[in-house]
Formats: sequence, structure tokens, C-alpha cells
Amino acid sequence: MTSLRPALLAAACILSVSLAGCGDSKSGSAQKTSGQFKEAAGGLIGDKSLKREGQKDQVVGGVKETAADVKDAVKDATN
Repeated sequence: MTSLRPALLAAACILSVSLAGCGDSKSGSAQKTSGQFKEAAGGLIGDKSLKREGQKDQVVGGVKETAADVKDAVKDATN
């Protein structure tokens, strides 16, 4: 089943690119969504590495979203 890994990674990349928009929060959201897809796919096919990669992407995406929210709050506070 690990022969599915390249196809699943390609699908996750396409998903991430299609969800990515302008701005940090959207790219964070896209990375989180892509991570959820990778984690689920890894669990489905039993690929622990892909599952961990998805979990990492979700954390990094969350950090990007939080950073964008802080940036927006500072920008709003200074206006």
C-alpha cells in the first residue's frame, strides 16, 4: 500500500495549493487542511511517516494562523 504514498502526497500538495490564497492565515489554514488529509491518508494506508508529516503540517499551519492573527491585531491596534 505504500505505493499510494506518492499519489497521496501529490493530492495533498494540490489541495494545499488550491486552498492557499493571499495572506498568512489562509496559507496556514491550507497547510492545516493538507495536514489533516495527510494524517488521514497515512492512517488509512498504515504509513506512520505520512501520518506524522500530516500532524506536523497541522501544527505548523496553526502557528502560521496564530501569527497572522497577532499581526492583524497589532495592525488594527495601531490604526
